[in-house]
Amino acid sequence: MKFVLFLSAFVFLPVLSHSQENLVNSISSIVFSESDKRDNIDLHIVTPVLLRNVPYQIGNSAEQVLMEPRSPAVTLLSSMVIPGTGQIMNESWWRAGLFFAIEITSIYFAVEYRNRGRFGEREYERFANTNWSVVQYSQWLVDYHDVHGIENPYIRELRDMVSGITPSFRTNIEWSQIDIDILRRVESNTPYFTTDDLGASNFSHTLPTFGSQQYYELIAKYYQFQAGWRDYFDFHDNIGNTGRFLIDRNGAHASFNFFTGVKMANQFNQDFRWSNNFISLLIANHFFAAMDAFFVSSRKHNRISTSTTPIPGQQLVIRYRF
Repeated sequence: MKFVLFLSAFVFLPVLSHSQENLVNSISSIVFSESDKRDNIDLHIVTPVLLRNVPYQIGNSAEQVLMEPRSPAVTLLSSMVIPGTGQIMNESWWRAGLFFAIEITSIYFAVEYRNRGRFGEREYERFANTNWSVVQYSQWLVDYHDVHGIENPYIRELRDMVSGITPSFRTNIEWSQIDIDILRRVESNTPYFTTDDLGASNFSHTLPTFGSQQYYELIAKYYQFQAGWRDYFDFHDNIGNTGRFLIDRNGAHASFNFFTGVKMANQFNQDFRWSNNFISLLIANHFFAAMDAFFVSSRKHNRISTSTTPIPGQQLVIRYRF
């Protein structure tokens, strides 16, 4: 029996050896690519599946490594912080340039118009501080009551306050001479007398606190404050007009300084509005750049799908959808 087994092994061993060699060659033709053979890789060593470095192939283009696109979340956050960077990750070059150009332009003009507005606002405030007098306005208000015979329970206090004072157009002096609460009580009980002889209600506004944003806005906006401007009385003397104690609804009795203040205030307010517009554009640019980067990256991810196969050498199959 032992002799029979020994004889069988002696006869079939060469056959088994030849079959094993054919089997290995067959497996190697599946596992290894042509490039592996050119590199003299030992075809008798079967590389473990997870350690194999198999080049991916798309269509007829061999040995192309397909780079997986960046995560949509990464591109979204990147362009949300710096517009255009997510587009660079997606290799959308013209989009990156567009969003980046909008970003730089928006920042530049937002800052530029903000600076213009602040400069114009300071210039207007300096102009108003040297050309509008709370003393002159208060004295005009007293004369306004006398001319029209207006009954006002607070007018006597205001008359006593401004009696014998000469307008200096120096804010640090004048605002220490006027009690703003008394002035406001007088204003609240003062009716309009207009050039069109139409009856009207009492003054719509009282003088705001000096130096406030509303103070500078109102004195160059409402005609009831027109008499406080330095050139008001000279203006009426030059036009030979006795209507200095009347309020024209169209501003015909307002002086040059009043309209200069209006123009300066409109200009710096317009500059601030332009700055805010560019800030809005800046915010919108961040949003749309982020959304664009997210959707482009998502489309790239959706075009690529992976699956595994049991065939050695083809453990990863990549499908690209157009």
